[in-house]
Amino acid sequence: MTKGFFKNNKNSKVKRFLFFLVLATIFWVLTKFSREFTSTMQARINYENIPETAALAGNNINDITFDLTANGFEILFYKFKKPTIEVQVSKYYTNEKKGFTISKNDLLRLVASNFNRNLAIKNLSVEQLEVRLDPIVLKKVRVVAMTDISFKNGFKAVDSIIVFPDSITISGPSGSLKNIKTIATDLISLKDVEKNISETIKISKPSKEVVLVKPNKVGVKLEVAEFSQGKFTLPVEVINLPPDVEIKLVPQVITISFDVSVNDFAKITKENFRVVCDYSKRNENENFMLPFLEKKPQNIINVMFEPKKIDFFVFK
Repeated sequence: MTKGFFKNNKNSKVKRFLFFLVLATIFWVLTKFSREFTSTMQARINYENIPETAALAGNNINDITFDLTANGFEILFYKFKKPTIEVQVSKYYTNEKKGFTISKNDLLRLVASNFNRNLAIKNLSVEQLEVRLDPIVLKKVRVVAMTDISFKNGFKAVDSIIVFPDSITISGPSGSLKNIKTIATDLISLKDVEKNISETIKISKPSKEVVLVKPNKVGVKLEVAEFSQGKFTLPVEVINLPPDVEIKLVPQVITISFDVSVNDFAKITKENFRVVCDYSKRNENENFMLPFLEKKPQNIINVMFEPKKIDFFVFK
């Protein structure tokens, strides 16, 4: 019984001590934070109501700092709720100029509009706010199709992919468009293709500074066919050979292989080809020449020579 009494009495003393400690802390905080402090604050600049004929240049200031004198509670509040400066661009901007300047006094008023009462604001990080804008311009750029296409076994593209229209108009700040030469489509990803491709694909905007892309879609076409391999053994001719020089080629014939669409395979004959070596471009140290096709059908691809070089002997 006695032990319980002392235990209860001890707990009561601890509770009273904690109560008065908390109360004293509250009074200390109230007293401390009621005083005035000066603290460096940061404000974000929001540029609003930008005219359609212009856009912000890339080198504008986005934040400024200043010293704020206020009581501790206000300082703490504005540390968490960062002030913002709303700059109404249309209020200052005229088409005749590339920008405008907000004076220090006007800037102070914009900063002060964040606070519920008149507080001391000093030491702005800028004396005045220089705002630069770029005029919106039009530019015509070439469209590049972005592709990831694989074909079914035996099938290939007959020619390069066709984009129509092959160029479009973009608009945006002159500074941002200066280095844009081409514009890409969204990725065209197709697997095991065995038929002609004809699709409409969106244009991928190169950057957020580009205001308008017109048109924002283009058509793409790719002719696809089944291919077979053709092979001929052909005589090698020599061009640019001086009249007083006699040579012997080793070998005198060459085998060419090529891919051609199944539909055109029957139309290809030996007469469609002429293999030549240019004596004026010979390798004199090792006595060989590289063959090339002076004449060939336009609808063949992946032409290979065997052998890849022709040796020669000169008779004097």
